Amino acid sequence: MKTSISFLKSKYDRAEAIAKIMETDTDYIHVDMMDGIFVERSVLSISEVKDLLSNSKKLLDIHLMVAHPKNYINELAELNAKYITIHAEIQDDINELIDLIHSYGISAGIAINPESGVDSINDYLDNIEYVLIMGVDPGYGGQELKLESVKKIEELQSLREQYNYHYQISLDGGVNDKTRPLLNGLDIIVSGSYVCISDNYQEIINTLR
Repeated sequence: MKTSISFLKSKYDRAEAIAKIMETDTDYIHVDMMDGIFVERSVLSISEVKDLLSNSKKLLDIHLMVAHPKNYINELAELNAKYITIHAEIQDDINELIDLIHSYGISAGIAINPESGVDSINDYLDNIEYVLIMGVDPGYGGQELKLESVKKIEELQSLREQYNYHYQISLDGGVNDKTRPLLNGLDIIVSGSYVCISDNYQEIINTLR
C-alpha cells in the first residue's frame, strides 16, 4: 500500500514537518487546500504552498477542498503533482475541471464526503485516476473515522473490476493504528496527524503499509 502524508497538523512548523516527510520513503506528500467557502477553514494560500513545495522531490497529492478549483489547478499545476483532486460536491463543471487537470499531464481525482455515495461519481469513474474517500468531514484534522466511509472501499473495488476502470482508491481522515486494519482494500492511504505528531515519521509510515 502506498502512503500520502499530510503536514498541516504537526508538532513542528510546516517547513520542518515537510522536511521530515521528505526524509521518509512515503510515496506522496498530501497537500490540503481550503478556501473558507467549501469548508469553513482557510489555512494555506496558493503562494504559501508554492513557497513550501516548489522544490519538492516528492510527488504531491493535491486535495482541493475549494468551491471553485479552476484557478487553484492552473496555479498549482507547475508543482511536482501526481494527483490533483476536486470534490464531487462542488457546483462547477466537474468534467471541464477533469479535462483541465489532464491538460497539464496530471492525474485527476475526485473526493467524496462521508455523506456522499459512490453513485454520485459514477459518471466520472472512467475518466479519472484517483478516488479519495473522506473518512471524516473535510476541513479539520484529528477526527475519528466514520465507519460508513469504509464501506465505499469495497464498492469502488467492485466497480473497478466490473468495468475495468483504472483509478486508485484512497482514504483520508481518521487513520491510526486502530483503524488501519479496516483499510486493507486501499491502494493509497492518507495520514496526517497520526504521522506528523509522532516522533518517528518513518516508523509510523511503516505501520500504515
